[in-house]
Amino acid sequence: MPVVVADQAGTVHLTFGQDSTIYYANTNGQPGSFSPPVAVASLHGLVTTAKRGPQIAATDSYVVITVVNKIGDLFAYTLDRRAGKWSGAIRLNDVPDVAKEGFQAVASASSSTFHAAWLDLRGNGQNKIVGTTSTDGGRTWAANRIIYQSPGGSVCECCRVSVAARNNDVYVQFRNWLDGSRDLYLAHSSDGGRTYPSVQKLGIGTWQLAGCPMDGGGLALTPSGNPTTVWRRENTLYTCQPGKPETPLATGQNVTLASGPAGNVMAWDENGTVWLQHGSNVPVALGKGKMPSLALSGKSTVCVWEADGQIMKEAIAVKK
Repeated sequence: MPVVVADQAGTVHLTFGQDSTIYYANTNGQPGSFSPPVAVASLHGLVTTAKRGPQIAATDSYVVITVVNKIGDLFAYTLDRRAGKWSGAIRLNDVPDVAKEGFQAVASASSSTFHAAWLDLRGNGQNKIVGTTSTDGGRTWAANRIIYQSPGGSVCECCRVSVAARNNDVYVQFRNWLDGSRDLYLAHSSDGGRTYPSVQKLGIGTWQLAGCPMDGGGLALTPSGNPTTVWRRENTLYTCQPGKPETPLATGQNVTLASGPAGNVMAWDENGTVWLQHGSNVPVALGKGKMPSLALSGKSTVCVWEADGQIMKEAIAVKK
């Protein structure tokens, strides 16, 4: 499952996993033109399926890729962009074998600060949201902290976690499991990830569901720093800001989001086709495939996805 992210200069960074190998590439000048992928490292038991694969964050100084293996350990690899050298594997979870579901995310908050969050079984064998922070470009990570533990026992056990951060504000989106409902929640830290006093449900409606939908949505910060979310309830995709009613977007699944000066861009898949929508414009079909990832680079949107075991990509001009 390919994942892309753009740094502040507009360079788009790509990661994906194949067998036990973690790969990385970036754009050189043209938003949709990637350098040949390089092998970052090999990790026995690397998990790559259903958005559990390698995740990536990038700044002007560092690139951090986080991955998980099948026994439930989470690792980071960091690229010092000035030195041009990748670090070895650095384990993020300070209790072993607790990230067995494999859903994890990473985001940059400033040039050398990164935040990671994941589903974690520590303590009671129930999934909770746990996170950690690096302030030196991903080379070392702080003691883990529990961001959220559901009073119902477990958060939704098979849905993607999303992280977005800027300066001291850190947001973590996840699907909860309370009183039989599987709704999206947003945790917020205003002290650089040390505490998360604010955790709130997103949207007004609810989804009573016996099983996990395996669909966690997307999260992005607008240029002004406000969080915007996209997610699925039943077969409908919604967008909303915290504390406001949700707005339906389309039908489908695996929705994701990027935000920039030209507005929000969303992508998702439905019935084997990947769709892209800029703001309230009419959605455009990009092609056959599933599980898209988005990055905004200048006036272009870069979308990557998987189709029949191949990485597909498209660069589309974004107009205000």
